[in-house]
Amino acid sequence: MQGPLTSVFVGRDAEVERAVSLGRRAVAGEGTVVLVEGEPGIGKTALLDAAVGRFTADGLSVRRGAAKELQRQVPFAAVCSWLDSDRGSDPVRALLRSGDRAGDGAATHEFAITEAILDLVDTWCAAGPVALIIDDVHWADRQSLAVLHALCGVMDDLPLLLVLAARPLPRDTGFVALMAALAERGGPMIRLGALPESAAVELVGHMVGAAPGPGLMRQVDGAGGNPLYITELVASLLRDEAITVVADTADPTDLADGPSASLAGAITQRLEFLSRSARQVLPMAAALGPTVYVAELAAVLDSPILEIWNVVTEATDGGLLTRADSELVFRHDLIRQVLADQLPDSLRAGLLRRAGQILLATDAPIERIAYYLLAGENELDTPTLDWLVATADKLIVRAPEIAVQLLGRAADTADLGMRPILLRLHAQALLWNGRAAEAEALVRTALLNRPDDDIELRWLLMQACHARGDLREVIAIAEKALATPNLTDADAGRFYGMSGLNNFFLGQFDAAEAAGKRALAIGDATEDPLVTGYGLLTIGAVRHALGYLDEALELSSRILAVSNSGFGSDQFDPYILNAHCLIELDRLADAEAVLHKAIGHNRRIHGVFLGASVVAKARLYLLDGRWDDALVECTSGQSVPDAFGYTTILQSLSALIGIHRGTFLPDPDTIPAPDDQLGSSSFGQFYPWIKALMLETRGDPRGALDLLVDAHERLAGGLTGATLYYIFPDIARLAADVGDEKAARSMVTASAELARRQPTASRTGTALLCRGVAERDPATVRSAAAEFRKAGRPLYEAQAYENAAVLFAAVGHGSDARAALDAAIELYTGLGASWDTARAVARMRPYGIRRGVRGPRNRPKSGRASLTDTERKVAALVAEGFSNSDIAAQMFLSRRTIQSHVSNILAKLGIGSRRDIAAALSGK
Repeated sequence: MQGPLTSVFVGRDAEVERAVSLGRRAVAGEGTVVLVEGEPGIGKTALLDAAVGRFTADGLSVRRGAAKELQRQVPFAAVCSWLDSDRGSDPVRALLRSGDRAGDGAATHEFAITEAILDLVDTWCAAGPVALIIDDVHWADRQSLAVLHALCGVMDDLPLLLVLAARPLPRDTGFVALMAALAERGGPMIRLGALPESAAVELVGHMVGAAPGPGLMRQVDGAGGNPLYITELVASLLRDEAITVVADTADPTDLADGPSASLAGAITQRLEFLSRSARQVLPMAAALGPTVYVAELAAVLDSPILEIWNVVTEATDGGLLTRADSELVFRHDLIRQVLADQLPDSLRAGLLRRAGQILLATDAPIERIAYYLLAGENELDTPTLDWLVATADKLIVRAPEIAVQLLGRAADTADLGMRPILLRLHAQALLWNGRAAEAEALVRTALLNRPDDDIELRWLLMQACHARGDLREVIAIAEKALATPNLTDADAGRFYGMSGLNNFFLGQFDAAEAAGKRALAIGDATEDPLVTGYGLLTIGAVRHALGYLDEALELSSRILAVSNSGFGSDQFDPYILNAHCLIELDRLADAEAVLHKAIGHNRRIHGVFLGASVVAKARLYLLDGRWDDALVECTSGQSVPDAFGYTTILQSLSALIGIHRGTFLPDPDTIPAPDDQLGSSSFGQFYPWIKALMLETRGDPRGALDLLVDAHERLAGGLTGATLYYIFPDIARLAADVGDEKAARSMVTASAELARRQPTASRTGTALLCRGVAERDPATVRSAAAEFRKAGRPLYEAQAYENAAVLFAAVGHGSDARAALDAAIELYTGLGASWDTARAVARMRPYGIRRGVRGPRNRPKSGRASLTDTERKVAALVAEGFSNSDIAAQMFLSRRTIQSHVSNILAKLGIGSRRDIAAALSGK
């Protein structure tokens, strides 16, 4: 048999130069993504081969990977092909291997892995320009496509070239979304079409060793300019000795039975030169996937390994197989497909099933075993079911879509003894994949055929309903479970804890506190930290909402103490209540430190309260006047997994700052109305707040007041109880302006009660402001400003001075009025609150009071002076060569937050690359 013929890369000089020029953009610090597109065999991989050497010569560090058809359902398989030779990827691999957290949810787990991969890319780029290449991206798994999509959104200022090679069709929804992102950012495309005729002539001439004649080129025309087709067709002619060279010109020999003019025919003819054993084995190897594992193939076919090795060697010598890194693969997927299609479907299914069963006794990756078992489409035997049960938790995490399908089939076909546990595992897999409604339906059906005391099924049902946001049903399930005879204390504690927390989320504080106390008592008696934690969290949350902050803080501190014992795999956040308490106790620096811990904890455990922590941090920055930092948190926080709808509040926070600054960005009229999710319920005052301020800007203070008063009446005593007073100063001001004494007095009563329960500086200041405005007492309002200063809330301090100025002016105290106005404007100017400044000046105009000594101007909108304190710190670290991930670790922020800061820095400094930041800071 004739050995494989080497090909030559021809006709693609322009395309290679295009790729190289894009790589030089990355060397200059401009992030670029390019799609290389073309039909199978057109030369995409050969183009990448040619470009890689040029990339390296230009100073790019190249990391090359490829997606594989067999791994389309293995999360992150495609992008992790970049990591094969990288020891620094251990954190990513650790997350990928973490397979015992099947209750956490796929979205949060995938978010954590995505962030770890993006951190790793960021670290690579900090060391120098990088080219990341993924071939055959059309085979990429959904999670890898999501990583690539995310990478496109953060790469603009990185020295990064991202090269994606793909076929034009077919495309799944994830691939379509990625292509839409590339189109939106104007990403370049290198589309490979048919080889020019001159290049085809050169390729054929290289293969035959002579100038191809017109007869030979007429046959080659049937390949449509596809290099793979040309290579295979010419190779088949050479094998048939059907080419004759006369006078240095090669033309076909005049044979009656010429070779097939199709690729399939050419490959089939190539098989005729193989041994009988190879002709039998290779189609079966092809049916098992693109990679050939010799030992596994020998076991599946029950053949001596030496015989299989001989076949593999023969196929490699014949050009059907090739070595890629440390693996033997079919030289082209079309070759594999032609071979695999020679087998009947029933035989292919049997081979896949047997492969899965054989691998059960090996150390093969569990997702590959599961793939074979699933593709086998047959009932699973007892040993296979035992393996599936034993590895289900890991499989659910590492190959969630395969797990859902395989566990579903197993549960449908298993005997009655195995079916209950398989049903529970199937439900867990559905929950992990975010398919809570399907999980609920499955569990409810299972409960119809199970006794009422199947506690684990009821716990799964409760989790499914909780994930869907059906809080009342969660409570009903808990009550039914708690009525079950012979319930263990540990189980009772779990159900009391979950019932209490969901009662709190519904604003049913008495029921929540009662259930929380039961859980706490059981947890203390059994020394179960999780049950104790649920009890403390529920009771503490109720006390916090009612305004008894010292009590809530003490309970939250106890949670931190018991958390040292651990909470198992439950998604419990020991920090979030403590952080909320500290914010409302005006201990803002302490609260910020705890929120750093809370966010880090939720990222590590893929926790469901990550969104709540991000909102708390943005709210803290709103209160203490770091509005630029608040906006960064609002932007970066939009992408975090958020089971309870907290991050929708970030849009309202951004709009609120936009109104105060007079930018009205984002447009307040585009902010979606709150829904019935927990996040909206917890901060229900923000949406009507921005709507009311917009009415005021349009000259309707009466409408604005009515909207805020209605919000107060609706929300008082509920989940917003701890933060509802944020809107009191605006209600007091509007009530005074329109002469609504009833509304003014309602604020006096509400704020006084709040301060009585917890006399913090911010709550005392609010009570003083509301009383002073209602009683037209400027001295009392000025005292409120002093309290707000102690609390560290500059906006409220400024509002107090503004109201004091109006009241002083009304009684003829012009100097006091002017001093108060100047103090208000100085604070507003520091915040950039131009709308508030304009309002304050307008309110004083009827009294003939104008601004005194001009305070500092607003911060410039561009140049070094426009940078905030945080941005200056970030810029300095960028200039020192730190990556975004390194800076995030130093500043206890997320990488996405640092990325947003860097984007703002580049915009303000008017530069296009982080490499230019050092020069911009030095003034060069």
